[in-house]
Amino acid sequence: MDVQTLYDFIYSLTNSFEQAQDRQNLSEAFLKALSIFFPLKEIKIYMMDEYSFVLKDFIKPWQNMTSTKDYQDIKKCFDDFLVQKTNYKVDKNILYFPIRKQHKTLGIVQLISKEIIKEEDKFNTNDFFKIFPLVASQISMLITTLKSNEMVQIASKFHKTLRNIAKITETQYELEYILPIMGEMIDGFVLDHLIYIFLKNKNKKGYKLIWPNKCSDEKIYEYLEEINSKSSTIIKSDGKMGIFPLIVEGKPYGAIVAYNHFDKITSKELSYLEEIKSQAQMTLKKAKSYVEVLTHATMDALTGFNNRHQFEKRLKETVSSAKRQNTPLCCIMSDIDFFKKVNDTYGHSVGDCVLKTVAKTIKKELREYDIASRYGGEEFIFLLPNTNIEEANVVAQRLRKKVEKKKINIEEYKIENVKEISVTVSIGVSEYQKTDKEPEMLYQHADEALYEAKEGGRNKVVIYKANQA
Repeated sequence: MDVQTLYDFIYSLTNSFEQAQDRQNLSEAFLKALSIFFPLKEIKIYMMDEYSFVLKDFIKPWQNMTSTKDYQDIKKCFDDFLVQKTNYKVDKNILYFPIRKQHKTLGIVQLISKEIIKEEDKFNTNDFFKIFPLVASQISMLITTLKSNEMVQIASKFHKTLRNIAKITETQYELEYILPIMGEMIDGFVLDHLIYIFLKNKNKKGYKLIWPNKCSDEKIYEYLEEINSKSSTIIKSDGKMGIFPLIVEGKPYGAIVAYNHFDKITSKELSYLEEIKSQAQMTLKKAKSYVEVLTHATMDALTGFNNRHQFEKRLKETVSSAKRQNTPLCCIMSDIDFFKKVNDTYGHSVGDCVLKTVAKTIKKELREYDIASRYGGEEFIFLLPNTNIEEANVVAQRLRKKVEKKKINIEEYKIENVKEISVTVSIGVSEYQKTDKEPEMLYQHADEALYEAKEGGRNKVVIYKANQA
């Protein structure tokens, strides 16, 4: 091997750690660096789990490998490294070598070549075996260093998760909205277990799944029935499942469930999740208090618009004024297109960001005396006094175009390869008619037009016509 090739290899291997953002990146960097010696097809890394004492895939540690046909071969090879302290093993097109730290065997690397490996053959692998101790030592160091860094990051993520859960009520207070946000936060922190969030049914027995969309394990629902007002953490399935009841003011409100089909919850994970549960309970208590206070409030906390209750009050006042002064009055009702997809793809925190940004974008385009309200979810409703239907259509089209062009920065949410997104809105417009029997008919007509806009392809404005009903 010439000096330049050796230098390129060591440089590539050293840089692999600095450039790696996660385990997948590091594994890919190893594959690229080691391909200097072999026509490599794949590299696999396995680490011995200190709690379950089974080898786990370095990239996907949550997968159960023990049932795979290759596991016994890998485990036997690992055991040989434990006993014999050999440096490598070659089996046809596969090269195995141990991951060691301070003479302790922690895992095993499997290099899968596209062709048969021999210690001296046309692929020049003899050069590789000459510098093998250096290679194995460097790779072992990079893997164990990455794992150590991950422990620091996990502690940091834990504290960030606690802070974020505490901050949820700054913008939201409805349980069915804030619980899924909690689920996303906890899931992003607890990587080796499936996380479920359940909410206790108000008027009937049992619990309903709030996050994620599906739970196929019916046993969880059975275990949830064991929760009472004095329940603490419940451990099931031989330590593989942890149920963390959310008790607020002496009553069960819901539960956080962590479950791994083949690994026990470690004492460290248990400690983290219990602290998260305590913070979640405080957040739910605060949300409950907010609900009681906000029953009499007028503003939507997230967007700064009127809330639905205040809208209904302003509607009656505005319609009454338009009738008395004989002036035109229009209503615009808008809905963010495919908003559920935004939540499902990027998470509810990004969904909140979208709602706030769209509200802010629209607010800039309205007059001071226009009445803006958040009707519910992703729906906004606007009353335009002294505005006829032609003028309202111009306003609606302007709103639609402004939202369509707006780039929503989501960089702070650290979505891989996504720094900004765009959304569109569908809009329905109606004008108050003297023949309308009730004020509510104004926005009901706008809602009908909105439905037509969505059915007609979205990102469009539809004007309500009296004969379309």
